Amino acid sequence: MNNAFPTSPEGSLMWCSSQMDDGRAYGRTAGVSDPDLYQTGAGTPSGELLRRYWQPVALSSEATAIPRNVRLLGEDLVLYRSLDGNPGLLEPRCCHRGASLFYGRVEEDCIRCPYHGWAFTADGICTDQPCEPDRGRNLEKYRQPWYPVHEFGGVIFTYMGPPAKQPAFPRYDIFEDVGDDEELHVVDHFAFGGPNVGPCNWFQTHENAMDPYHVFILHNAMSGPQFDPRLEIWPDIDWQLHEGGVTSSQDRVLDDGTTLHRVTETRFPNIRVVATPTLAYLGKTNNVSWAQPIDDTQTRVFCILRIPKGSPPQGLATYGPEAKGWFELTAAEHQLYPGDYEMQMSQGVITKHSEEQLSSTDRGVSMVRRQWKQQLAAFEAGVDPVGIWSEGDAPIELLAGNYIVE
Repeated sequence: MNNAFPTSPEGSLMWCSSQMDDGRAYGRTAGVSDPDLYQTGAGTPSGELLRRYWQPVALSSEATAIPRNVRLLGEDLVLYRSLDGNPGLLEPRCCHRGASLFYGRVEEDCIRCPYHGWAFTADGICTDQPCEPDRGRNLEKYRQPWYPVHEFGGVIFTYMGPPAKQPAFPRYDIFEDVGDDEELHVVDHFAFGGPNVGPCNWFQTHENAMDPYHVFILHNAMSGPQFDPRLEIWPDIDWQLHEGGVTSSQDRVLDDGTTLHRVTETRFPNIRVVATPTLAYLGKTNNVSWAQPIDDTQTRVFCILRIPKGSPPQGLATYGPEAKGWFELTAAEHQLYPGDYEMQMSQGVITKHSEEQLSSTDRGVSMVRRQWKQQLAAFEAGVDPVGIWSEGDAPIELLAGNYIVE
């Protein structure tokens, strides 16, 4: 963990500019980024912590008999689905002579390198070497680097950490006992309706879930209403710290005298649970999102929702007086009606943390950052990460939702 980065007494990051008498930009020192809050590569503290959890790698529909290049945590990989229906995730460079398996041929239970025909199963076992005597007399000596995969809710997940520490795939209470008239549906829109990949690091979009003040400023007063107009009401806001993350509660007194009690949460390591902001679903949240770190400068968001079978997923933002979708906006309209995507991308691919001047309304952001750094320190000291689910545990109970209180 980077212990040299300056913090305030409460742990939030401080601004470290040169002294400026009247606030002019002239002579300002270059800002710096905190590596703990964006690095994802193998061997980095944050990258190693992220690798101890199951991470989304692609939509299930993206794994086909045509190999696909994917990138996760700064590693380039090849994803495919063998003809028996099972997905595989391998290092692209063939262990024989280094040709890419992106050009490989997918077969019944393997992928075959097109250069010399070596075939590998999804767990990297070499099953055939057609140019070698007896099609390979020592097949057991060769192994293609691979990662395990798990398919759930229309998403393919992978575990990229040490094999001895591989956890069970977690279960969440909202996805238990799905009825015959329900289904799990996945969307990968960035920020409720934008592109599926954003040119910024994962932490910038992750911590946004603990910034409830932007909801009634950005999404309503400035650009809205982009969701439900009831979110324009100024709420009473509080944050709570729990072992697995941070929770924000926002209470809005509605015109009928009832209170909209809205709860959002972050969970380790890169999960955010944001109840549908259109308020189409009241009660407990129906979705979980992952901010997938493609690498230090790109993020993809996956959201799994539990919805009535055949119904469209609710929650996408609309923009401007004509209630357009994100992709329908002109360049001028994107400037007039910015949303989460524009704000988080405009911070830069890696924001300059030293130039920020966090205030009391950024308490939730500070809590997320401080908790992350505390967990990094514990992890580097040999403590197992928080939020690891084990077989036999009860499903993880989520707190987020849109609740109407009489």
